[in-house]
Amino acid sequence: MRTSSRIRSGFTLIELLVVIAIIAILIGLLLPAVQKVREAAARMKCQNHLKQLGLALHNYHDANSNFPPGVSAGFYFGGYGPDWDRRGWPVFVFPYVEQDNLWRLVDNQAKALAAGTIGGYTLFFNGKETIVPSMICPSDPNSPKNTTSGAATPTDGGAQGAHTNYVGCVGTQLVTSTTADFGGILYGKSKTRITDITDGTTNTLMLAEILLSPDRTGHDTRGRMHNAIHGGSSFSTLYTPNSTVADYPQTYCQTIVRAPCSSNGNINGTARSMHTGGANIGLGDGSVRFINDSINPTLYLNLGTRANGEVVSNF
Repeated sequence: MRTSSRIRSGFTLIELLVVIAIIAILIGLLLPAVQKVREAAARMKCQNHLKQLGLALHNYHDANSNFPPGVSAGFYFGGYGPDWDRRGWPVFVFPYVEQDNLWRLVDNQAKALAAGTIGGYTLFFNGKETIVPSMICPSDPNSPKNTTSGAATPTDGGAQGAHTNYVGCVGTQLVTSTTADFGGILYGKSKTRITDITDGTTNTLMLAEILLSPDRTGHDTRGRMHNAIHGGSSFSTLYTPNSTVADYPQTYCQTIVRAPCSSNGNINGTARSMHTGGANIGLGDGSVRFINDSINPTLYLNLGTRANGEVVSNF
């Protein structure tokens, strides 16, 4: 008499659930590691962008014997001008970050405005929406940004063009006037020379990163480089990186995660980033460092001045 046996194939329900559980655990372990690697890569790319901009500023200095103005017209207080020229320092380094064509567009318009052959402002030119890769940080979820809330035409509060995640140091104080020297390298109408940085270029902050607003409820001046008169391309060392104290981008802003703001008519920006624990900064010698949020406030304040004679310790 022949007996037959049945060969079992496949998984039981319990075995399948065990496999799914193991896969879920592995994914749970893997995702944070992937996120850390991704953020490390973004942070490194952000640092490389700051390095490029620091080098571009030095190349500008070599060609012009001074660094560009922090804001060409000065900040928007009484007596600022000329009204049509609102360019921030990032625009002036376009030729040194492989953006010669973009520079020619805006510079030709600036010359035409100065000659009186056209009217308007330097922020309203063909090409202003062009994203310059070295001007943005990949860690900022709201960058790149090249539009403005509810505006597609060049009217008051209208399209402001591409924004930047990198800002220049005006010094150590709240900005309350058009062209006052607040001790930094890039302030209103500044023409700072390397020889003016007597504290040493390795001890003086020149650049830092900020976070951009997606303009959900109104337009936000932070990061503006074609219309920098409200301080959009500037910061100070008044408060340490990622401070909970609000930014003061003059009259236009909205609070977002890690970047609170208040409209009070004055100007102050703070270094901000989505990097864990701090923000990237660029020094006057072109080098780039990562500054912890917990840095000694007095030490950080002293880094904002170029010629105050403070002794700066290791940071």
